Amino acid sequence: MKSTKRSAVAIFAAAAIFATVGCTTASDVADSSASSAAGSGADTTAAWSIPDTDPVATITLLGLPDLVDGNMQPVLDAFAEAHPNITVVYQNVPFDALNAAIDAGVSAKNGTPDVYWADMPRIAALTARGYTTDLTEQFAPYSDAWDDASYKGASVGDTLQGVPIANSSQLLYYNKDLLDSAGVDYPSNDPNSRITWEDIKQNSKNLVADGTKNGIVFGQVDRYYQLQALPVSLGGSPGATGEGNLTPDITGDPWVTSMDFYGSLFAEGLSPRGITPEQNDQEFLDGNTAYYVQGPWFLPALNSSDINWGVALHPYFADGVPVTATGSWALAMNPFSQNKEATAIFMKWMSVDEGAGYIKYRPDAELPANKAGKDFYYAKDVFKSDEGDKAAKIIGFETGNTAVNRLSTVGYVEFEGIVNRAFADIRNGIDARTALEAASTELEAAWQTYK
Repeated sequence: MKSTKRSAVAIFAAAAIFATVGCTTASDVADSSASSAAGSGADTTAAWSIPDTDPVATITLLGLPDLVDGNMQPVLDAFAEAHPNITVVYQNVPFDALNAAIDAGVSAKNGTPDVYWADMPRIAALTARGYTTDLTEQFAPYSDAWDDASYKGASVGDTLQGVPIANSSQLLYYNKDLLDSAGVDYPSNDPNSRITWEDIKQNSKNLVADGTKNGIVFGQVDRYYQLQALPVSLGGSPGATGEGNLTPDITGDPWVTSMDFYGSLFAEGLSPRGITPEQNDQEFLDGNTAYYVQGPWFLPALNSSDINWGVALHPYFADGVPVTATGSWALAMNPFSQNKEATAIFMKWMSVDEGAGYIKYRPDAELPANKAGKDFYYAKDVFKSDEGDKAAKIIGFETGNTAVNRLSTVGYVEFEGIVNRAFADIRNGIDARTALEAASTELEAAWQTYK
C-alpha cells in the first residue's frame, strides 16, 4: 500500500473513532467492560498461536507517531516488505486522545483496532476493563528478549498483557550560549557531581536576570511521567501504597516539599505558565530556554538545529537521591480481534524481530525495550556528535541506576488524570498541600470501585 493511500485510510479511520468517542463516557466504558462478550462476534477464549507462515490478512493499528512527522511510515514500509501478506491500516491519534480512542474502539467489540499503543502503567487498568489479550503463552519463547523492567511493565501479575516496544529516560539539556552569557557553569556529566534542583533554581534566577526568557522548563509540564521523579527523589512513594496500590500517598512531606518547589519555579518567573508540552521543544530550539528536561527523542531536532546545546545528568534534590523517569510503550491486542495470528506476527516483528523492527526502522532516538536493539540504537546518527555521545552514556547510566517505574495499579487511569490536574493547579498558584490533599480525597472516592 502506498503511503498516500495509507495516510488517507488512517485519517478516515481515526475520524470514525472520534465520532464514537464523542458519545462515550466513563460509565459507558465501565458498563461495557463489565458486560459479557456475547454478541460481539468474536470468541475471545479460542486457542491461537503465532504461525510460521503468514496468513493473508488486514489488521488495524492504533498508534501515536505521525506517519511523516513521527517517522512511522518507514516502520510500516519495512514490515510490509518483510510480511507482504499482512496489510497494516494505521490510525494515528494525538497523545491526549489515545485513551478515549482505545475505550471507544475496544468497547465496541467489533475487533477494531486489532492492536494499539498502550502506556505501560495503564496496562493493569486496561486488563481490568477487559481490553487486553493474555499473550503469556504465545510470547513465552521471547520473554528474554526484553529488559526485565519492560517485561514487568507490560505484565499484570504473572501474565503478559502487552509486548514492550520502547523504553525511556530523561536528560537535562542546556543552552550553552545562555549559560555563558550569565556566567553559569555547565552542569556535570559525572554521577558524583550531578547538579541539584536547588542549583538549577538559583542558576535560573541568574539566567532570567541576565535576560533569558525561561530558566528551567519541563518538557512534559504537569505530567506525572516526568514529575514523579521530584517526590521520589525526596524519598516519597510513586503516589500510592497498600493492597493493589490503591491507598493514595501524595500528601506526605516528600510530595508537598517537592511540589512546593515545582510551584515556586512558576511563581518566581523561572518557568513559563501557559505553554503546553507540545510547544516546549520549540521554546528551547528558539533559544528561549536555558535548562530543559526532556527525553532522548528530542535529540534529532537538536542535531538539525543551530542551537549551541549541551546535555547532562537529570537533577536531584540535595537531601535526596537521583531518580529518573522510565517506562514507555507496549502494544496490546484487542481481545475481540478477528485477526489474532496476523496481529501477533506484527507485534512480534515490532518488538522482537531484528532487535525490534519499531526501533530499527524508525529514525527517532526512542530507547528500545529489546536488549539486542540497544546495539543499533546507540549506533544511530543522533549519537555521533560529541554531545550525542554524552547523551548515549547518560542514557545507559540512568536506565541502569536511577530509573523508577511509574505507579502500577488498576486505578492508574484515574490516578494520572487526578494528579496531573493537581500539578496544573500548583503551577497556576494553588498551594501545594491544598492541591494534593484535594487530589487525595478525589482519588479515594474514584478508587472505591476497585475495593
